[in-house]
Amino acid sequence: MTNIKKHVLAILVDNEFGALARIVELFSARGYNIETLTVAPVSQDKKMSRITITTFGTDKTIDLICKLLQRIVPVHHAAELTREEGYIERELTLAQIIADEKTREAAIQALENYRANVIDIDGDSLVFEIIGTSNIIDEVLIKLENYGLATVSRTGIAAGFKGMKRLDKIAN
Repeated sequence: MTNIKKHVLAILVDNEFGALARIVELFSARGYNIETLTVAPVSQDKKMSRITITTFGTDKTIDLICKLLQRIVPVHHAAELTREEGYIERELTLAQIIADEKTREAAIQALENYRANVIDIDGDSLVFEIIGTSNIIDEVLIKLENYGLATVSRTGIAAGFKGMKRLDKIAN
């Protein structure tokens, strides 16, 4: 029986034209969906970038994807973070509600136990900044549906190892 579950991959690549396209094509060519994707330079000279991808599949499939990623020329390191015990993830979301003052106040109180801050109020509009795991973000958005949730902008996850383990020190 195949056990399909969420996997988070971290990839260190040269920050060059076409690198992201080659990685996305690897997923596309094999019929795998990328759930979330974040990319940003990680070196001062901006020559290296880190790509974090969330996808769903079996352990065997993810092992194959990691091996294939290692063959792509600009890739230096690729690892599945969710396989490790020391894994951290965070996501940032901007969520706008449009409602009367009483409903907006109730929404603020409903989110007081979360890492949610009001970052804009304009007329009947209120925008929250929410930080947490993907599961926490999903939970907050479900709550906000009761308060006039109008728009959502999610960054996708940023993820890394806990402790001393480093992506750039993993043997290929």
